[in-house]
This record gives sequence, C-alpha cells and structure tokens, in this order.
Amino acid sequence: MVDTSLNKRYTAREGSNMDFGPIPDGTYTAKVEEVTPWESQTKTIKVIQRDEDGKAIKNEKGENVTELQENCTFYNCTAKMKIVGGEYDGRLIFHNLSTHPNMPFQIPAFLYGIGLQELAASEIQEKTRGKLCMIDVYTDSYDKKVQNKDTGLDEVQKKFINRVKSFKQLPAEQPNNVVEEDLGI
Repeated sequence: MVDTSLNKRYTAREGSNMDFGPIPDGTYTAKVEEVTPWESQTKTIKVIQRDEDGKAIKNEKGENVTELQENCTFYNCTAKMKIVGGEYDGRLIFHNLSTHPNMPFQIPAFLYGIGLQELAASEIQEKTRGKLCMIDVYTDSYDKKVQNKDTGLDEVQKKFINRVKSFKQLPAEQPNNVVEEDLGI
C-alpha cells in the first residue's frame, strides 16, 4: 500500500533541475498523454464562408466572406502530448483543439497525425490517449504583463512557448500505440 500519510518520513536530496523553457523547433515523436474535457463557449462570431472543397470564399478585395452567427456554441479542449525519445524525452507540448467553425482543419489534422480515420469530437478524450504521432514544433512568443517585485510597477515581458505547426503520421513500420513498459516508465 502506498503511504501518503502525514507521518511518512522523507530524506532530503537536491531537486532535479527541470527546464520548462521551449524546446528547439523541429520534428518530434509525441504521445498523447491526455486530452482535457471539452469546455463550451457561446459567442456571436463572424463565420468564414467556405466553398464545397472547404476553402475560404474571398471577395473582390481578397478578404474572407463572413456571415454573422449569433449565439454560436463551440467547444475547446487541450491535448497534452509528451515527447518520446531523443534529447527532449519526457518534455510536454500542449495543443488546443476546437470545434470553432473557423478552425475546420484543427481536429482533422490531429486525427490524421495519430492515425485515426474518423472520430466524433466527443470520443477524442477516450480514444486518442496513448496514440503516437510526429509533430512539427515551433517557438511562438507573447507579451505577458507582470508586476516588478522591486518597484510594484507593471511591466511587459516577452514569453516564449512551443506550439504545434503540423501533425504527421509515424512511419508505417512503427506501432501507433505505446505501452508504458516500452518507454521504461
């Protein structure tokens, strides 16, 4: 039985030096660790109109043709993926998935990468866990407002984060599921 009581004794040791900074841009093998539950959002949005091939329809100025959709409900979740193998083994990458009508490529690209032909959005959390894929990772930046501890003034700091540019399938000879023992976990 696992001892999680407050009476358990611990021995002091130096903590691991975890690096939470972004990993270098590149292609990595990743395993879907988990996908958070869908969260609904209802907004009035401009929906990009698409042709029968799914391409955005443009007006004479080259701008997307949109239609106002009131009280549109869509769903968002986050796929937590772990890098498998190589120098960055075990590092985590997070990728947002959405049923937003202006993001029709997001879920199909994710499913393609993990090798699933078709899946209802409601099944993603259950049926994608443990699947492997290749991900092209890039580094993005954003500005974050933080309070300077010395002056108490707000400052803007540039933060860096990894994002998934694209999903690719594993080579045909590699299995798409990973068993925990295979990773030495």
